[in-house]
Amino acid sequence: MSQALLLTQCLQNDFVKPIGPHEQHPNLLHIGHAEARRLMGENPTEGPVARVLEWAYQQSDQTLKLIHIRDWHNSSDPLQLEHLSHFGQHCEAESEGAAFAFPVPENHGKNIGLVNTLTLNDFLNTNLEAELAPYQGQKCRVGLMGVWTEAKITYLAYELSSRYPKFELGVCSALTAGASRSQHFIALEHLNRLLGVKVFNSIAGFVNFLGGNVEDLPLTGWQKSNKPLLVLDSLPMLSETDGQLVRYLFRDARVVRLQRLSGGYSGNEVLGSRSSDLYGHQQVSHVIKIGWHHLIGQERMAFESIESVLGNNAPRIVDFVEHGERAALKYRYASMTNQFSQTFQSLYADMSQEALERLLYTVFVEQLGRLYAAARYEKNDLLAYYEYSSQLAPEVRRNVEKILGQPATGDTLTLDDGTRMPNLCTFYEQSLPRLQSQQAGSGCYMSYVHGDLNGANILQDEHSNVWLIDFYHTHRGHVLRDLIKLENDILYLMTPLEDDAALAEAFELSQFLMKVEDLRRPLPALEDMPLENPHLRKAYAALRTLRGFYPELIHSDRNPLQLLIGQLRYAVHTLGFAEASSNQKKWALYTACLCAREIEWRILEQKGELWISWLPRLRTAPGRLGLTILPGRTDRRRVLAQDLQNLKDQGVSHIVSLITATEMEAYGVPNLREAIASAGFAAYHLPIVDQGTASAEDMQAALNWVQDALDQQGQVVVHCVGGLGRSGMLAASFLRLRGLPVHQALAEVRAVRSPRAVETVAQEQFVRNFTNYKEL
Repeated sequence: MSQALLLTQCLQNDFVKPIGPHEQHPNLLHIGHAEARRLMGENPTEGPVARVLEWAYQQSDQTLKLIHIRDWHNSSDPLQLEHLSHFGQHCEAESEGAAFAFPVPENHGKNIGLVNTLTLNDFLNTNLEAELAPYQGQKCRVGLMGVWTEAKITYLAYELSSRYPKFELGVCSALTAGASRSQHFIALEHLNRLLGVKVFNSIAGFVNFLGGNVEDLPLTGWQKSNKPLLVLDSLPMLSETDGQLVRYLFRDARVVRLQRLSGGYSGNEVLGSRSSDLYGHQQVSHVIKIGWHHLIGQERMAFESIESVLGNNAPRIVDFVEHGERAALKYRYASMTNQFSQTFQSLYADMSQEALERLLYTVFVEQLGRLYAAARYEKNDLLAYYEYSSQLAPEVRRNVEKILGQPATGDTLTLDDGTRMPNLCTFYEQSLPRLQSQQAGSGCYMSYVHGDLNGANILQDEHSNVWLIDFYHTHRGHVLRDLIKLENDILYLMTPLEDDAALAEAFELSQFLMKVEDLRRPLPALEDMPLENPHLRKAYAALRTLRGFYPELIHSDRNPLQLLIGQLRYAVHTLGFAEASSNQKKWALYTACLCAREIEWRILEQKGELWISWLPRLRTAPGRLGLTILPGRTDRRRVLAQDLQNLKDQGVSHIVSLITATEMEAYGVPNLREAIASAGFAAYHLPIVDQGTASAEDMQAALNWVQDALDQQGQVVVHCVGGLGRSGMLAASFLRLRGLPVHQALAEVRAVRSPRAVETVAQEQFVRNFTNYKEL
């Protein structure tokens, strides 16, 4: 008895024989031009089906039992007339249409099972049950290949799983096809989810599943040799296996000139090609992607799932091959010239603003916009989607401490120029587990996305034609993901920061961007921004263009939390990039720290917990001083009693209120002072109008009360309405009286709370002038 079974389904000319793109289908069951070309290849004698079956015929019957299921009709049989009338004449017994669409080796010596079927149920009035009788009750791996995925393959898988529960079923996405690409992939998902069928993206994985050795998978139609000649533009040379893959893909060429394109994931080669045939004619250009077979298989499957949507802007996979542990894809782009293309990353520095805007429009509107147009609002835990995990905390700490050159301890981090920011390590080590339990019910707009859109995955030729490569990460995900990823790479990889002045201006840009509350609102024009560094001006212009695409994608979902979560994910990833300079990594770290604080604040407030921004302990010891929003704000559906209990649970003992009685009424907490006292807090009330300031004498009196509380190890919280303007002014004034210069006092408050803290010019000026009173 064989160790494994391979069942083919309807691999016959009337179902899968390649036809021209405009050629009429021979019947209603033929899978059509695109799917037939994908399944059988340009040349069916050398395509993926032919390669796998050539391998299968070489295996002994003890290793692999091969069964072909075929439609086999008799048009003179009255019982078949209705079926043939509905679907059209097809697979007439002994006809060319009923013949196998793959080459059958002569003298193969295998005992092939042959099952003739007339209906969707391959067990009805056939010999299939008899062929499988020896395997009843036995554990056995069974591979299925053929058509249609959504019908014949699915029904066969259901029957097999029901009748033979010990069978382990597997299919390969490259060796099955449906009436349409979308139905094919939906059927594969259902096979896996509902029937437990293993779905393999790579042929090599499928062969391994059946007990085969991928080294034995033949390179059909090509004899191993040093032809064609490969000319590579840079060292190192291709490995022997990778060279064989390229030679196979260009088996009709005499010379292939290859240009390495940066990009791709670890272990990959991405190559541009120019080749000439055996007669010296120049062939069209291609892009070749080489990598581990399971990753290349995943990319092929991911790309095929969106190929029809991208239309003429999409490349075409004209061939692919797997050999050993490696595999390769051969992409053809409709308008690609015979000149080597360049990556967006290599072109960016010298691009004009007009050219940059045109390229971004092409990528995000004309190309990927086809995917985004189908975006739908869905529940999605963005922290889980962007793969946040406290298990990454040790790696984050290593990268942060390498940038700082010292241990990352305390509530804040300090760069060598004195810049302070919230401790990113604390966010991953302590805050993230709590936030993950709070974020599960959130949502965002979802569509298919490229998934890893960086400057190396966008190509442009001398005629400004633009293409995308590397579809390995393509999936249905957050509609803003590609835009966030490219913004990250423009800022922290493509924007040079030559000196400390440029870095300081970059920090100011990050602070400004953190203030964005409405993702639909356009960013200020470049001429209205106080940016002097030309590289930062260019980066801001590109960023403004990218965010200009947001409104059409997010509709009414203006919440910046979705952007912050994506920004933090990619900024943290950049901290470990070798290609980022020291200043670029510092900028990425600064932005990541600001994002982490904003994310924590927004999620906790969104889910009901009051978030307190504590000043560094060394500034307030032996007590603590923090900032928060107005407890019980009814405009945010908060409950005063719950908020006060939450503050008590966080250890707060003293509360400073800076709002007026009118605001207490307006925000639904007219009894705020009484409720604070009843809850057992010590309280101080200094009413300051919104956006306004206090007198210096009143501020001094309030700070004396705060200092007395801190001396008693009190946990003091100050609030206004939003915990930004008036609260920030008091906190910064406190730090001024502790001896900090004005710029450091403002920076520390904004580092722990928000770049928006100390909101108005008048409030900032108050802090600057608050120097003539006794230091605490």
